[in-house]
Amino acid sequence: MLNVALTGGIGAGKSTVAKQLAELGARVIDADALSREVVAPDTEGLAAVVSRFGPEVLTPEGALDRAKLAEIVFDSAPARAELEAIVHPRVRARAREITDSLPDDAIVVQDIPLLAETGQAPGFHLAIDVEAPRELRLERLAARGLDRADALRRIDAQASDADRREVCDVVLSNDHDVHELERRVALLWDERIKPFAENLQNERYEPRPEKLQLVETDPAWAHRFEHHAARLRRVMGPSAVRIDHVGSTAVPGLPAKDVVDIQVTVVSLHIVDAFAEALGDAGYFGKVAYDSPKPGHPDIEQWEKRFYGSADPGNIAHLHFRSIDAPGQRYALLFRDWLRADAQARAEYAHVKGALAAKFDSTREYTEAKEPWFDREGWPRANRWAEEHGWHAPLC
Repeated sequence: MLNVALTGGIGAGKSTVAKQLAELGARVIDADALSREVVAPDTEGLAAVVSRFGPEVLTPEGALDRAKLAEIVFDSAPARAELEAIVHPRVRARAREITDSLPDDAIVVQDIPLLAETGQAPGFHLAIDVEAPRELRLERLAARGLDRADALRRIDAQASDADRREVCDVVLSNDHDVHELERRVALLWDERIKPFAENLQNERYEPRPEKLQLVETDPAWAHRFEHHAARLRRVMGPSAVRIDHVGSTAVPGLPAKDVVDIQVTVVSLHIVDAFAEALGDAGYFGKVAYDSPKPGHPDIEQWEKRFYGSADPGNIAHLHFRSIDAPGQRYALLFRDWLRADAQARAEYAHVKGALAAKFDSTREYTEAKEPWFDREGWPRANRWAEEHGWHAPLC
């Protein structure tokens, strides 16, 4: 099933988005509601809180006095960390129980205010941040009855907008009226969330567009790579010797197709096959493939890899799993580093790409047409550059 994380600072409009996603068909799990559930009267969670903070955090009826507890933890980062160490694992466990009880084709949205703070984003297929200007958030909190000082204290106790953007795939701006926010949510649901869920159900990755389109360098490519890399590290751990952003989107200033290429280096391709199910659960599907042999390495078996793609239609990525001793693994890193370092080579390659893009309308034909240039220019010149500059493929 598709698992989506929804976050946002207090007063940003996260609850409004959660409500609309539920109306569209998502199963919403509210972390705040679960955080109250796991410390309800007669729970093991409440006993742990009382053990740490004392019986003064209880009401006369034996329930948690949340206002009293907030006074303690808001002014003490260590105390807040201790409370989170009690509550967060229990909330996650309860969320897993709920998720496991849902049908396989469910779209699950977990409303997690502290997503950035708790480092949970890589565990989700998609992370959404709802954002609004600070002053607008303060106005909304004032309308709820919070005085400005208390509202500022609550905002500053949470992660910054920049921190949330860093871990999220989508930023929903809630800087207009509610109707504009609803329009943006509906568009996200139709164009990304539903197709993503369908790809997962059908165990397929999102294909690159067959109609060729080169675009100028996008700073978001590096950000998109980092999100995939974080998810892959979570799935594979140390079995992924290294994860690198490669290809044209990894070279600043180089036009490229809007597809992020990622190389995952492994000791053996058998490791990738062992992780196939876990990769599928994370939204990556693939097959056995081969790179085109280069001069000096004519044996096609040396160029075997595992080619995977992401099921996310909003962040199309190609994953190239290569063994650490494969010539293709070295060449992917060398070609990237050569183009990054050599402005003339970068300009020449950009010219080649532009000329072929003007000639071919098909991505497949364009890709095939570049191969002679790699054999004639790319491979020998990159290797000469490596010798001249003492470049070696990093091992980790």
